[in-house]
Amino acid sequence: MSNQKESKSEAYIFKEFLLTALSYKYFYLICFIVFMAFAFTINKLSRPVYGVNSIIGPIDDQRNSLLGSNNLFSGMDAFSEVRNLENDMTSLNSFNLISTTIKELNLEVGYFTENKSILTHSRQIYKQSPFSVNIDKSHIQPINSKFYIKLLDDKSFRLTSSEEEVTLYNYVDNLIVSKYNSVKIDTICKFNETITNKNFKFSVSFNKDLYVPDPKDKSELYFVLYHLDLLSKEYLKRLKIEPVSIKSSLINASFQGSNLELTIDFLNNYLQAYLDDNLSKKNKIALSTINFIDSQISNISDSLLKSESRLKDYRSANQVTDLSYQGQQALEQMTKVDAERSSYQIQERYYNYILDYLNKNQDVGGLALPSSSNVVDPIMNQLVLDLLDLNSQKSNILSNNTEKNLFLGQIENKIKLQKQAIIENVTNSLNTMNLAQNELNYRADKLSRDISKLPRTELNMVSMQRKFNLTDAMYTFLLQKRSEAAITMASNIPDYEILEPARETSSKILAPKKVVNWGIALFLTIFIPTLFIILKNFFNEKITGVHDLENLLGRPILSLIFSNPFPTEAVVYESPGSSISESFRNLRSSLFLRLKSEQVKVILITSSQPQDGKSFVSFNLASSIASVGYKTIILDCDLRRPTLHHKFKESNTDGLSNYMTDNAPKDQIIHDTFIKNLAFIPAGPVLPNSSELIESGALDGLINDLKKSYEYIIIDTTPSGIVADAALMIKYSNINLLVCRNNFTRRDFFNDVLTLLKSNKVENFDVVFNDVNIEESRYGRYRSYYTKG
Repeated sequence: MSNQKESKSEAYIFKEFLLTALSYKYFYLICFIVFMAFAFTINKLSRPVYGVNSIIGPIDDQRNSLLGSNNLFSGMDAFSEVRNLENDMTSLNSFNLISTTIKELNLEVGYFTENKSILTHSRQIYKQSPFSVNIDKSHIQPINSKFYIKLLDDKSFRLTSSEEEVTLYNYVDNLIVSKYNSVKIDTICKFNETITNKNFKFSVSFNKDLYVPDPKDKSELYFVLYHLDLLSKEYLKRLKIEPVSIKSSLINASFQGSNLELTIDFLNNYLQAYLDDNLSKKNKIALSTINFIDSQISNISDSLLKSESRLKDYRSANQVTDLSYQGQQALEQMTKVDAERSSYQIQERYYNYILDYLNKNQDVGGLALPSSSNVVDPIMNQLVLDLLDLNSQKSNILSNNTEKNLFLGQIENKIKLQKQAIIENVTNSLNTMNLAQNELNYRADKLSRDISKLPRTELNMVSMQRKFNLTDAMYTFLLQKRSEAAITMASNIPDYEILEPARETSSKILAPKKVVNWGIALFLTIFIPTLFIILKNFFNEKITGVHDLENLLGRPILSLIFSNPFPTEAVVYESPGSSISESFRNLRSSLFLRLKSEQVKVILITSSQPQDGKSFVSFNLASSIASVGYKTIILDCDLRRPTLHHKFKESNTDGLSNYMTDNAPKDQIIHDTFIKNLAFIPAGPVLPNSSELIESGALDGLINDLKKSYEYIIIDTTPSGIVADAALMIKYSNINLLVCRNNFTRRDFFNDVLTLLKSNKVENFDVVFNDVNIEESRYGRYRSYYTKG
């Protein structure tokens, strides 16, 4: 049962709230118009923001296994490991690549068209501007300033600008030169003519093919120069890199901008620049190897040509074509020794190259691998590879423009330690190599002594042949290594490929979100007035509604009295057919049922505060009871502020106060009224001690006498929450009516009266809810049922 009651109560609250909200229908309507107009304005005038995306994926390296088996390629295995997706995503957020792409697309100059109607609305132009601006980067330029261009003909234009607090920027040094400058210009210029003053220098060219004159078009054209780093930073914020899914190795790159074509071109060019940069880094090792070998070949090639020429000339001059068996044996042994010595010399050159490179260069990215010089040392090879890997990590961090990265210092320390390890390894290798070369020199000296025993002609030929063979072997070895490095560079591919480029068909409009804006407007239309109603009710200290009153009372009220729409207070007498007269008849019927067992009915009417309408209720209730033929008398016991004599249009000279103080006769104070069967006793002059007189029983005799003469006695007394008179007169009544006025009676005052009644153990009381607007009540739909009478 309790659950059913609660559900009914909740339903009633909801219905009552709907009725309250309905009374604010014009407020809802105004909010609807305002918010819908605001949403329309946003959707109409907001600059659209487009979103495009592209997907890149890793490339499987399926190059010929023959390449992988080569010694030179074996030194590069560390760079063919599985890519780290997180690192690659970090590399894709590259400030330097953003800056490079902006330069390639010439986005340092922005072109716009501006419409000025109710609000100023601008739109960026890309590849469709009828003019192009060529800035002189050696001269300072004003950034973020609007230069308006009005095309006069195909040879001239009008240039205007009026800006304050302009920042001047040096493109070459990438520095802000000064701030808070003033730029003002209004002049006629010719196309392709340099326009210059102390704050700017540029020329404007006319794109005749893109110019389509339209007399109806009232928009203005202007351009803006940008700070490269600030523009790159803004573009970097609009770039988003994320994996396609948690387990996927595919990367989704998305970008947003106000010009769809520009947004698509930028993202596609940016990703292509990333792939080109990735391939360039992979080719850097091979390119460094080729450069190192080329520097060695340039020295050896001259020696080879000279040796070959001298050998030919000697053979021709001395008619010697072949060596003797003994000379051939000596030459072969000497060639083996020289080949070993040559190999050590090449290695020695590489080690010296390493020492010189590390001493002179901070960036070790161009360091050639040991395998390029036939250095077969796994430890040395791994040390160099580790150094190149650390340098690659450092480059990735710096490319993202995060010089204060916490890991940067750690990586630089690791690079420093790695360099020291390489230098120590090279020093030890050079010492070991010197010992090996000393042994080879000893063997070479011994063979030289054997060769010196040959005939002079053959001896000279052996010497020249030996030098030629040595130089030729070194040259052939270097050419082979160079070819291997070239093949490596030619076979390199980027780690990723573009699987799905950015396209117009796959683009999305990110803003304005028209449906969302309409939804928000509709939500605010409902939310704002509803919130106003809730807050108003929450902070309202007055009783508003039947349900509010019944919650305070803890039980149903006795009756409702509707608001008085008439200028007179005698509504029952003068307008018996009205809704308010009917509400008094309902109250009368309820009282008849309550008091049917009483021979004489004494009804006391009070309130919690003044102006709640107790006298109005008393007057009309008495009129209603008298109208059905019961002898009724009404007493104005509000001895502090009497008002009933005004309603009956009677004098207040003689009344209850005269009876209590002077024992005035009853006939003197009882007045007949213009209402049949209704008599009236006014309050009389105001007394200073009325409470004391009532408490002493001054009215006991009068009340007893009236009970003998009248069937109904209506006592209109003082407000219970203000003075004590009402509480003292409760002893005379059969039932007590507490009048509460809608949207007027304070909750705290009403609660105080209820507490007073409960403390005095007064159980025979009911509440009459006065001044209820019939349109806002549950009976509002039946208002037309009543007629004014």
